[in-house]
Amino acid sequence: MREMTTMMRIGVAALALALMAGGAAAQQTQGEVHANYQRGTATHMNAWGVGGLVQETLGASKAPVRVSLTLGPDYLKQENGGPSAASVSVDATLQPGGGGAVTPYAGGSVSSNWSFGDNRQYEGARLGTEAVGGVQVKLDALGSLVTKLEERFGYVNGQEHTLTTRFGFLMSL
Repeated sequence: MREMTTMMRIGVAALALALMAGGAAAQQTQGEVHANYQRGTATHMNAWGVGGLVQETLGASKAPVRVSLTLGPDYLKQENGGPSAASVSVDATLQPGGGGAVTPYAGGSVSSNWSFGDNRQYEGARLGTEAVGGVQVKLDALGSLVTKLEERFGYVNGQEHTLTTRFGFLMSL
């Protein structure tokens, strides 16, 4: 329950930041769909999944630094009959401005996580944290369709560290 309260506080803070910054700077809202591949650092177990998110990028495209806030769900299924997992995460990342075709970014993520199925790893919701880094590449001149490759390193409380690769597409909303 404490983890859910922390997650809700972080979500409210992120929303407040987006609303405050929204009045002072340009905003861009995008939706994303992505595929996930996750590997455990100790057990070397693999999991595959899908997810989606809504991303709000704050700041003018030519600003020196822009902030992106995201909110979205993910689903993972471990190979060889392992457990399934679901999560809802809030990410905050920084990226250089300038409006280039290729944009790197880095930041962090907090999530609420659930394990389920016959081989579930834990009961209830658990807090997760990850470091996030990636690159976005514009596929058209307007930047309305963007591909994204991302690496995430972190863990769910009480579980092993994992490295997750995401590949997805962002579309302007």
